[in-house]
Amino acid sequence: MIFDKLITDEEQVIQLVSESIERETGCLITYFNQHCFNIYSSESDYKNLIDKNFTTYIDGTGLRIALRLCGYKISSTFNASDLNEKLFNYFIDKNCSAYLVGGKIPENIITDENSNKLKPAGYLQGFFKPEEEESIIQKIIDNEPDIIIVGMGVPRQEQFSIKLANKMKGARIICVGNFLEFYFGTVKRIPKMFRNSGFEWIYRLISEPERLWKRYLLGIPKFFFLLIKKCFSINKQQIQ
Repeated sequence: MIFDKLITDEEQVIQLVSESIERETGCLITYFNQHCFNIYSSESDYKNLIDKNFTTYIDGTGLRIALRLCGYKISSTFNASDLNEKLFNYFIDKNCSAYLVGGKIPENIITDENSNKLKPAGYLQGFFKPEEEESIIQKIIDNEPDIIIVGMGVPRQEQFSIKLANKMKGARIICVGNFLEFYFGTVKRIPKMFRNSGFEWIYRLISEPERLWKRYLLGIPKFFFLLIKKCFSINKQQIQ
């Protein structure tokens, strides 16, 4: 079950990535939030992909509530975007070459020499056609980056990442959703003091209503319905 394998400690994720770099071993990491749970519960391909291939960590208030309701103990509170920022700072400190895939960020922002941001070894926008995947994967392999950051949304980023991992032995791949747009400033985030308050989704909905209204206005009720079913199933198994 996905809840049993979720990493709930931010430092553990950072340690996994740092050990992968230092030991030159591969890793395949993604986040798991309320939206991911809805997809996981309805799409068997995504479920199998996550269960069999990815190291996953908890992201968002919804999943913390879910785990607590199902009897799991959560010792820390963090979100994926803040964690990714720490990882990017680590890559800068270690002078890691990073290939970025995702978003639609102007090249001059990516390569700005005056910014304190990660300066990638390569960047590709995430809006490419399926028939372009093979050439893109080969381009990344030829570049030989230390890290590959994929931000294309769930489940496409995970589907692309596993194809890349199967072709590139020892690849270190981290899925980040729309974090690249937050990081390079093309999309604004809620002020830092409110990020773990449980209300960031409202800010995002107001900022991008056309793209996100289904995810939140329909997705949140669906999430709690599925959660109640899951918790009932867990409690029933425990009684038996």
